[in-house]
Amino acid sequence: MKRLRSWFTHAFAVEKETDFDPSEEERALIEVVCAEVVRRHMATPATLFLESTRPLNYIGSQTMTFFEPVMRAVLRNPAKWEQFARILEHRGSIEYLCRRIEALDKEHDSKASTKDDERHSED
Repeated sequence: MKRLRSWFTHAFAVEKETDFDPSEEERALIEVVCAEVVRRHMATPATLFLESTRPLNYIGSQTMTFFEPVMRAVLRNPAKWEQFARILEHRGSIEYLCRRIEALDKEHDSKASTKDDERHSED
């Protein structure tokens, strides 16, 4: 009976968001994805989408796994697709992605405002 109770205790255990600590390789991939989002001026829609689908991040990662064979034919580096799907399996990945997008967007905005200030001072 103890064994069954122990199994049930851990059968539905879910990791905490704070437990997500990506490796250096994962951080590099996340950085590339987030930088591309910011470069395309999609930070706000991406953050809104990520926040609204936070409870479904694991399902999203499994969907990515389902579409992997198709994406292998299309992508230049299909291993990155698989790696990103594995990252999304972690509960804290959405929070991490949102924080990186926000940080890069602020950095991008401050660079853009500095350039604007320089242009206006030249006039």
